[in-house]
Amino acid sequence: MKAALPTGTVTFLFSDIEGSTNLSRQHGAAYGDLRADHRRLLGDTFGAHDGSVVDAEGDALFAVFVRATDAVAAAVAAQRALAGMGAVRVRIGIHTTEPHIHSDGYVGVGVSRAARICAAAHGGQIVLSHAAAGIIEDQEVRGLRLRDLGEHRLKDISHPQRLFQVEAEGLLSEFPPLATAAAGSIATLLVTDLVGWGRIMREFGDDAAAGVAAAYYRVVNDCVDAHDGRVVERGGDHTLSLFSAAEEAVIAAAQMREALRKGDWTAAGTEMPAICAAIHTGRLARSAEGLLGSPAFRVLRLCATAEPGQILVSHATHSLLEGQILGQLSLRDLGERALPGEKPARVYELVDESPHVD
Repeated sequence: MKAALPTGTVTFLFSDIEGSTNLSRQHGAAYGDLRADHRRLLGDTFGAHDGSVVDAEGDALFAVFVRATDAVAAAVAAQRALAGMGAVRVRIGIHTTEPHIHSDGYVGVGVSRAARICAAAHGGQIVLSHAAAGIIEDQEVRGLRLRDLGEHRLKDISHPQRLFQVEAEGLLSEFPPLATAAAGSIATLLVTDLVGWGRIMREFGDDAAAGVAAAYYRVVNDCVDAHDGRVVERGGDHTLSLFSAAEEAVIAAAQMREALRKGDWTAAGTEMPAICAAIHTGRLARSAEGLLGSPAFRVLRLCATAEPGQILVSHATHSLLEGQILGQLSLRDLGERALPGEKPARVYELVDESPHVD
């Protein structure tokens, strides 16, 4: 079997039964049959998707695939099939790598990384490395979605790893946080606030206000998505978005302001409201779980001091942008500004000097 192992770039899949000790205690000798049935089911499923089982030990399986898409398809099919086994819940981790082949089989960090990803997952969950997720995203596999779980520290892996959860029909989608030490990551937050929301609610009623909100969200989503950002919160007159690059957040904010200013996106007869916005960069606590920590409070406070149509930028974000060319965009120094509950800090205003901007 080892001689037939694929070489070059391959995708590893590790699986493991969650809570095997308790299952063994509950089922006694019958657990051996349960485990054998699970192993047979997975082996057949992997084989049907051009995968090969490299090793099987205890409650765990190690399989290899030439194509990442086959590995993910096999994982999804396996989880769907395992749903019929009731008590058995299997965690699956997938990683794409270029391993070495020894007489004993595959060796290298890629093997360890795939095994650690599996160990971090929960029963019923499929977790991918960034490398495998990139291939799946490029292929745009129909019926599959990837949820970004943020950066995590895996045992014996030196650098934080960005992990993704596979979501598809018939699979569980909500799980506890991964069994890792989530790596606090640097990110840029953008908050927008729609000016005059109370007036819209009073003058046009709930239905028209809901229409305005929906159109507003569409504009925000389009601008955020176009610059590799992610809307993490929205409600009524405000949105909160997350970007890995400060430059992308600034450009998205400027385009958003202009789109809302000139677009016909409100209900007929409704005066188009302006937005206030703020941008701040900081170390997030656990972004994958929606716990953004103090940077979220700071950017909200900064937004609260903005005037209609104004985009304020914190000193932290400004520092990251120094030396970068932003086209017609520039940052105007407004000096120090006192934010509620904080010491005075230097604040900048995002200015768009394009000819079409007033």
